[in-house]
Amino acid sequence: MTVEGDVGVRQTGTLLCTLLDRRSSVPLGAARITCVWRDNRVSRMDADDRGHFAADLPQGVYDLVISARGYLSLFVRGVGVLGGYRQQMTRALIPGEGKDPEGSPATAIGGYIRDRIGRAVANVTVQANSESGNQSYTARTDRSGAYIMHGVVPDMYDLFVRSGERTLAKEHVPISHVKHFVRMDVRIVQM
Repeated sequence: MTVEGDVGVRQTGTLLCTLLDRRSSVPLGAARITCVWRDNRVSRMDADDRGHFAADLPQGVYDLVISARGYLSLFVRGVGVLGGYRQQMTRALIPGEGKDPEGSPATAIGGYIRDRIGRAVANVTVQANSESGNQSYTARTDRSGAYIMHGVVPDMYDLFVRSGERTLAKEHVPISHVKHFVRMDVRIVQM
């Protein structure tokens, strides 16, 4: 397990997002995105006329505040950016005035799943279950073997890599704070 901030972990990744009106699915071209870094730095970006924005960010975990005139602001906690990976997200805003509740502080878990000789393992399920039984997060690897789980709250987790009903790997992942992205690369010994 590698945590952002460890020596040598400063790769960048790309966060691509499409913003839509929740009721009509029309792109929100006038949306503003405020990205809050874990060291409290702030970056601001504007969506293009098709509701898209892209940001190259250091591997890490960020909170996003997405706002547009005439819509409720959306606060998305624990968005992970995995180094060397282009992540795509879609978010929809609800017409109205005011703000949504902020939610609990959260982080993200992400990494790459590889086989014993280092090849990407695509289309497997990665699931993190809290030992307390209160939280469960699931992601699927893409063709590069990458996965990311957003909005993960602190707890002790068992991380499973599964293909169908078969468990390929199990790792223990303690998350005690939300300041850092938790990078968990897994190598599958037997497929």
